[in-house]
Amino acid sequence: MYNYYRVCFFVVFFSFAVSADVYINQEGYPPNSSKYVFVNQVADSFFIRNSSTNQILFGEQLHLFAVNDPATGFLLYRGDFSSLQLPGSYFIELKGGNTSKEFSVSDSIYKDIYRKSLKSFYYQRCGIDLLGPTALPYFRTKGHVADGFYHPSSGYTGFHSASRGWHDAGDYGKYIVNAGITVGTLLLAYEEFPNRFGQDNMNIYESGNGIPDILDELRFELEWMLKMQDSTGGVYHKLTRENFSGFVMPSNDTGIRYIYEISSPSTGDFAAVMARAYRVFLPIDSVFAQICLSAAKSAWIYLMNHPNIVPPGGFQNPSGTTTGLYGDGDDLDERLWASAELFISAGDSSYHSYYVNNYSQKGLINHQMSWPEVQVMAHLTYLRGSQIGIDAIIKNELRNSLLNHCQTLVNLRNSTGFHVAMNISDYVWGSNSIPLNRAILLITGYEESNNILYLHAAMDQLHYVMGVNAHNLSFVTGTGSRSPMFPHHRPSAADGIVEPIPGLLVGGPDRHLSDPVLQANFSSSTPPAICYIDDQESYASNEIAINWNAPLVFVTGYFTGGNSPNLININNPKIPQNIELLQNYPNPFNGSTVIRFKIKQSDSIFLEIFDVTGKNIFSKNLGRLNPGEADFLWNAVTTRGTQISSGIYYYLIKTHRGEKSQLRKLVYIK
Repeated sequence: MYNYYRVCFFVVFFSFAVSADVYINQEGYPPNSSKYVFVNQVADSFFIRNSSTNQILFGEQLHLFAVNDPATGFLLYRGDFSSLQLPGSYFIELKGGNTSKEFSVSDSIYKDIYRKSLKSFYYQRCGIDLLGPTALPYFRTKGHVADGFYHPSSGYTGFHSASRGWHDAGDYGKYIVNAGITVGTLLLAYEEFPNRFGQDNMNIYESGNGIPDILDELRFELEWMLKMQDSTGGVYHKLTRENFSGFVMPSNDTGIRYIYEISSPSTGDFAAVMARAYRVFLPIDSVFAQICLSAAKSAWIYLMNHPNIVPPGGFQNPSGTTTGLYGDGDDLDERLWASAELFISAGDSSYHSYYVNNYSQKGLINHQMSWPEVQVMAHLTYLRGSQIGIDAIIKNELRNSLLNHCQTLVNLRNSTGFHVAMNISDYVWGSNSIPLNRAILLITGYEESNNILYLHAAMDQLHYVMGVNAHNLSFVTGTGSRSPMFPHHRPSAADGIVEPIPGLLVGGPDRHLSDPVLQANFSSSTPPAICYIDDQESYASNEIAINWNAPLVFVTGYFTGGNSPNLININNPKIPQNIELLQNYPNPFNGSTVIRFKIKQSDSIFLEIFDVTGKNIFSKNLGRLNPGEADFLWNAVTTRGTQISSGIYYYLIKTHRGEKSQLRKLVYIK
């Protein structure tokens, strides 16, 4: 009895901040994907209604999924509507009348958020006018045209031209370390999946020039990064004011902007992304590609000439400077990343030797990538790269570590309230980037193993940021039914337009309450996933940053672009017109169930049933059948006659010519 009332207390208490809700991805779902709804109140069933006609398509049960979920304090019920595959717009309704936000089912459902998230980098451009139809309606004139002056800590004086590039976040600074992980992630996306990221119609200034717009955008940043390299090969850490500007437009930010001293982490990041840029740009612009590779090699020479971290102990802001630090007291991972990229690009044995001698020092693939920890970027490059002399044993070791980590993430996803692969400790400043970077690893794991569970888990991380979270909010501006209106983002605050620039991922819940707004609204006893507020002054939960948007581009682009995987259908079969597979009855079932189907011409028919991993557990030749409706009674046994376990299974029928029906789901309950 005590535990029952304790659960009720949490639900009621947190309803003041977060009301009783129905949680779905507010953009929607691909037709052939798993789809779950979550409800933070006691409920036993839900209905799917067509938004246009209000017609009820079908109803399903809700099942208790989490009691006092540690991240939210919620009591959660979950329902499965994966069988909804008909394209259209829908909403979910509970018996008591509560409804979800509207969502769609479409093959191109993530196209809009992908385009917005990539276009957001265009709106982060520094030092140029954003005018004309490509900027509509967020026009602005250029600012920061005097980037920048050497800070005394750099050891130089005077002016050094370092224009262009992207504003880093909600402020107008430009930081090499954060540019490194951002550019690296986007280059990784294109190099791995050029068919998914090859669009040249994103409505940026360069659109239509025959070069994928993601590469045009990356080049804008890379050209700034090249200007930040010193003649020694070292790379300056950042270019910022001494203090943050107010919430003004770039053209009104007239303070002096300084170039700060060289750091070895920034030099390592620079070397890595320039080496990868060489591979990506070589077929497009060989001259620019060679410039990138030469710069990468020069940076590597600097690193070899300075074997200890530069400056000693890592970069620190000098007295009088309060802008972003991006301090890192360990540069071994940046050096490792640089060596891997240079080896794959140039093939030099010295780069390879460095990687082989140091690859295991900071662990293998057991953590998502982030700006202070880029060793995973090095490992992914070596694992997925090809070069003469590459070590097959190390590649296999990396592959095993990746797949083991992916399984850990799947297990974590299965244990959390909203299917998000996050521990309690992960709700920190910038927490929304964590599940998306883990989604990149899950996608890579799928590409290595073809394990569909990794792909399901990857898409669940996208569902989290798009509305399946405690705030029933799409954390990406200008998407879904409800999204942040007051991000900590200077142009969005100062441009006089009500809606913020779209496509920006805000940081998300921060359990450490690292700004005064969070401290005023929450306490140390607040569940960590609740610690978010849509307030311009909440820089610890509502700021935007380029390194957070990069994995959003990767994940949405992967699930949008050409040859996207089918998340349910085995081998992605084309559904023929002369086979129609009907839903089994009863479903769920105990004992036996009838599998029904229709065929339009006489043919030999085979039935196949799979478990959730895609393993075939039952096959049956049903013989040659005449046109019309037929059925088969299945007694929940494998081909060998073994009783199956309770769970979800999928089934299809096919002809002797190999034509396959759509895949349907059945549920067995002992």
